[in-house]
Amino acid sequence: MLGSTLILVNPAARSGKASEVAAQTASVLDQLKAHSPQELTSYSFHYTIAPHDATSFIQQEGAQYDTIIAVGGDGIVNEVINGLMAIPAANRPRFGLIPCGNGDDFARSIHMDRNPTQSLQQFATRTLTPKRIDVGRANTQWFAETLSFGLDAAIALGTQELRTKTKRTGTSLYVQCGIDQLRNHRDIHEVTMTLDGGAPQSIACYMLAIQNGMSYGGGFKVCPQARLNDGLLDICYATPPLSFMAATTLFLKAKDGKHIHDQHIHFETAKRIELSFKHALPSQIDGEKFDDTEMVIETFPGELEVLMP
Repeated sequence: MLGSTLILVNPAARSGKASEVAAQTASVLDQLKAHSPQELTSYSFHYTIAPHDATSFIQQEGAQYDTIIAVGGDGIVNEVINGLMAIPAANRPRFGLIPCGNGDDFARSIHMDRNPTQSLQQFATRTLTPKRIDVGRANTQWFAETLSFGLDAAIALGTQELRTKTKRTGTSLYVQCGIDQLRNHRDIHEVTMTLDGGAPQSIACYMLAIQNGMSYGGGFKVCPQARLNDGLLDICYATPPLSFMAATTLFLKAKDGKHIHDQHIHFETAKRIELSFKHALPSQIDGEKFDDTEMVIETFPGELEVLMP
C-alpha cells in the first residue's frame, strides 16, 4: 500500500530523461488511484532544483507521507535516504525507487528493473513489497550503497566528471576512466583501521571500499558478498605491489566479482569501522565527493523500509 505518496524527481537524471519518466509516473499513478483508491490515497511531485534539495524537502515535509518514491539515480537515492533518516523511525515513510540514473547501483542491489517503464509496471501491478534494509552512516552522513577511498573513489569521481563533459553514459565510461587512473594514479595511501573496537590495523593500500550493497560503478561487484539486510558492512582493500597490467586485470575481473582470490585483495566485515588516513585522498559516498580523513562508519540494521520485488 502506497498511501499518501511523494514523488521526488531529479530532472537532470539520465541526461534529462527523468522528466519524461515523471510524466509516465503521473499517468501510472492516476490509473492506480482510479482502480485501487485504497492502494494510493493521494500523490504529489517535487522536482529538485539544487544539490541536497531532496534532503531538505524531506526533512521539512516528509513525515506527512506514507511513501516517498525517487525518480533518478544513486545521487538522489543518497539525498532521499539522508532526508528519511532525519525523521524519527515511528514516522519514517517507506522508500520506493524508479531507476533513472547512469549507474543505478542501489536499484541493482534491491533488484528493481532498471528500465523506468518496466519499474513503473512493478508499481502498477503491485508486485513490490516493503522489506527492511540496513543503512550506513559515515560520521554524520548516511549512505545506501557505497563509501570508498583512494583509487576506487578517484575512478568514481573521474567518471562523473567525464560524464558531465562528454554526456556519455554507461559502464564503458567507468572502465575508460578506471584504466586511465590505473595507468597514471596508483598512489599508495596509509590508513589505520579499527573494526568493532578491536586492535587498530595499519594498512598501506591503493583503495579501500566499504559496501552496504554489492553493486558499485554501474554493476561492478567490489564486495560480492555484501547484502543490504545482513547487519554488516563489507570492506575490500587492495595492497601493493601491483603493476599497471596486474591492476587492470583485477579491475576488469571485479565487474563480475572474480577478483576475490587474488593475494593483493583483502576482505573484512564489521558493524563499526574507524578509519584514520594519514593524508587527504579522493573519497566518495554513493558516487558523490566526500571530504574526511578521520571517520567512524557504522551500520544501522533494518532502519529503512524499501519497496522491492
